[in-house]
Amino acid sequence: MRFAFAGIPALCASIAAGIALAVASPGAAAQEKTKLRVSVIPIVDVSPFYAAIKQGYFKAEGLEVDPSPVAGGAAGIPGLMAGAYDLVFTNVVSTILARQQNLKIKLVAPGWSAGEPNDGAAIVVRKGEGLKRGADLNGKSLAVNTRNNIIWLYAAEWAARTGADLPKINFREVPFPQMVDALKGKQVDAAFIVEPFYSNARNDPSLEVIGLPYYSVQPGVSVAQYVATEDFIAKNPGTVRKFSAALKKGAQWVNANRKSNEYFELVAGYTKLNPAIVSQMLVGSAPVSVDAGSVEETMKLMRKHKLLDANFSAASMMHETAR
Repeated sequence: MRFAFAGIPALCASIAAGIALAVASPGAAAQEKTKLRVSVIPIVDVSPFYAAIKQGYFKAEGLEVDPSPVAGGAAGIPGLMAGAYDLVFTNVVSTILARQQNLKIKLVAPGWSAGEPNDGAAIVVRKGEGLKRGADLNGKSLAVNTRNNIIWLYAAEWAARTGADLPKINFREVPFPQMVDALKGKQVDAAFIVEPFYSNARNDPSLEVIGLPYYSVQPGVSVAQYVATEDFIAKNPGTVRKFSAALKKGAQWVNANRKSNEYFELVAGYTKLNPAIVSQMLVGSAPVSVDAGSVEETMKLMRKHKLLDANFSAASMMHETAR
């Protein structure tokens, strides 16, 4: 470092030493947050996050995380903007909609991907009622966890591709843990259910699967990510990098252990389900980065269903830690 001071080398040395001390000082690093409030949904998609907690990956990065369960990712974003959460696990559609509303948020880490033949996400109905495709749901009710999110979007696209007249379907908001009971209690006629609750439905003799929206519409879809505000990222760049690094290790642990009893017990712990039910889950691979191309495909689908009219790219939504 060079200074413009002439004839006072001692002062230059003192300033340089002070700057070096400030950069290296633990006090400077301590200005970033290390205790994080994270909004999550109690589904299999957040298993890398809980794995990172249990395996000590966050702790190894000097972070303490406090998970706050909500019904859907869309519910977490208002809390994020209000400062109730530091990071939010949310579906990609809700994030895109938030960006369309000029909310200053970015994807900082991958959440989950889907769209394999047995990816643990399906449209489920009561057996024997003649409901087999989208056309059969005209005049019927279809449960989604929240409207205008990724579950709604891909359920709607699947239904449209299989003959439905979408205005004739009553999309009803039902939290994932309550969908099977809502079906069996005839409060809804169909439900788009994901793991670990899908296994419960799949093994119930009174229910049957009629569609795989993710796999049918967009195999490999990047379903969800972790999001933070641009202000939080700017003030806590090191914390964001550490969070993403710990979460990546959690995803790698899940991919190596997703058929183990330890994994089943992990998911059972935060979903409050019986480990025997959880052990029957259909679990795909946890992503270690966000697929920008997949996000672009989802944006095209949103434009088709008139959810999106703003013009911005997937890349503009992504922080470097998401890639």
